[in-house]
Amino acid sequence: MNDTDTKGVLLVKTIDGLIEASCKKFPENVAIRHKKGGQWQETSYRQLWLTVNQVTAGLQARGMIPGDRIALLGANSPSWIGSYLGILHSGGIVVPVDKDLKSAEMRHVLNDCGTRLLICESSALEIVADIAGDLSELKGIVLFDDNTVRRHPPLQEKWSLFAAQWRHLARQYSIPDKEMQSLENLGLEIKKMVSTASGWQRVGRTGPISDPVLPQGCELGLFSDLLIEKTPAQVRRQPEGTAVILYTSGTTGRSKGAMLSHRNIVSNIENAIPQMGADQTMHTLSFLPINHVFEQVAGTLAPLSLGGTVSIAESLKKIAQNLVEVQPTYFMGVPAVYRLLLNRIMKNITEKPLARTLFGNPLTRPLIAAKVRKKLGGSPIFISGGAALDPEIALGMEKLGFTMYQGYGITETSPIISMECANVKKLGSVGRPIPGVEVRIEAPNKDGVGEILVRGDNVMQGYYGRPQATAEAIKEGWYYTGDLGRLDEEGLLYICGRLKNLIVTPNGKNVYPEEVENELLKSPLVAEVMVYGHRIDAVAEEVHAQIYADHVALDAYAAENGIAPLDQSAVEALLRKEVLRAGQRLADYKRIKRFILRDSEFPKTTTRKIKRFVVEADINATG
Repeated sequence: MNDTDTKGVLLVKTIDGLIEASCKKFPENVAIRHKKGGQWQETSYRQLWLTVNQVTAGLQARGMIPGDRIALLGANSPSWIGSYLGILHSGGIVVPVDKDLKSAEMRHVLNDCGTRLLICESSALEIVADIAGDLSELKGIVLFDDNTVRRHPPLQEKWSLFAAQWRHLARQYSIPDKEMQSLENLGLEIKKMVSTASGWQRVGRTGPISDPVLPQGCELGLFSDLLIEKTPAQVRRQPEGTAVILYTSGTTGRSKGAMLSHRNIVSNIENAIPQMGADQTMHTLSFLPINHVFEQVAGTLAPLSLGGTVSIAESLKKIAQNLVEVQPTYFMGVPAVYRLLLNRIMKNITEKPLARTLFGNPLTRPLIAAKVRKKLGGSPIFISGGAALDPEIALGMEKLGFTMYQGYGITETSPIISMECANVKKLGSVGRPIPGVEVRIEAPNKDGVGEILVRGDNVMQGYYGRPQATAEAIKEGWYYTGDLGRLDEEGLLYICGRLKNLIVTPNGKNVYPEEVENELLKSPLVAEVMVYGHRIDAVAEEVHAQIYADHVALDAYAAENGIAPLDQSAVEALLRKEVLRAGQRLADYKRIKRFILRDSEFPKTTTRKIKRFVVEADINATG
């Protein structure tokens, strides 16, 4: 992970340093692509690093110092990526925030880490303004929205020209930074007065944006104002320094801030890339929320570290269209997305008699599979992470001729722990641990299943402001994941489920809810399911489930059988048959004893994982 310069001095890489090297080596290559006005726009590595320097200079001009926590809240965009790298380049700590958080959750995240500056989209301004009074450390909000523009009255335009001319003269005559800074500070004060006096306005997606009422000392600005065309002051950063504070997605309770250092993330990127088989041609289609560590590291930083390209998808609904347009070499997704993709593909095949017949015959199946791959823009390498992948989904994708690798990782391990690759692949496994990462199974049972422990440079520094939680999670360098798994004789890792979710039946048998859920999800009538243990005495539980039905599939079934509309009892009867059918593929003790139907979807994280603690709290409250 280290290099030496011509004088033999050890150079240690930081995240921004890793990407800076790509920007210098491949200045004219396309770093990022995104769609605007129906057209793909390209950002070169040269342009990307220019933005990084401008953000860095802007943060320094605002008085931000190394170690300040700066939050990013917004959709995947070139500006988000440039800001992320600019914060790191200034010595700051990035706090990526889920843009779908409610006010209470957002208040907790921003307050917990002591956010000094928030860069966000204008759509979040109302909720941010509502909680800003509770954020004692917050000194500023920057509207981070490509669709936010400024109307420049004549006086404002003249001021902009004056400022540009001043910067040109300062560079031409090498005016010292100290003298420049004092004049620029005065200029900023005059600019505020000019803006107020001349009726300066912000215009967003839906029209003019009114300035919200913010606490005294908390200023509101625009992203374009943050960008300063000036060489930023160099900041010495250490690999052990905290780079990012990532708040866990909260499937089991209130989120904690995992502190990841530059070394954590850089080591993970450099150790994972060989296992991925990636090189300079790596091109990803980015659609998972970039605040999530999997997308941030594997989908964005990894390709940028190689001189590759990140294309940002328009939306989940347009993934298929964007795959054809972009033709990426890699696609990072989560199991829920791959299940949805495979179900849609197979539905299209089975609805056409000829296609169904040809696909059912192993000799003619490649004809249909080739057409499917062509419709999806070729054959990218699909990588699944974020949760355990049902082996049936992996098998289904492979039957279509797609290459699919399953990986395993979590926020606290930066994130990749293990991963399949071309030479090491076995259905149901998540591959071998990547180089530099050790895995141990704690207290394995007779089947070799126990808690997965991880050690390596990728293990987080700890939870921000929570020494006790850190001590409970990391012992003698080993991180206790809370996941259950086993290692086979070839050193391949298998994930069985979450330790907290484990169900112990009256006869002492262990049931992993995820296994039962995967069987139920094979039914076209089941959209979502959560299997859980219902306690029947002090030590034993029964296997119960909550099911959210696929109402489109139910309507189609009713229409085909001439029984529309279906009443509640008919729906329950249909789902009972599906539960019994799934049970036939499971051992007796794993079968669901009782289930209830939900009226609405389950609450989920940004990576589509069910927030079990919310559902279980409701179950306990209703008895």
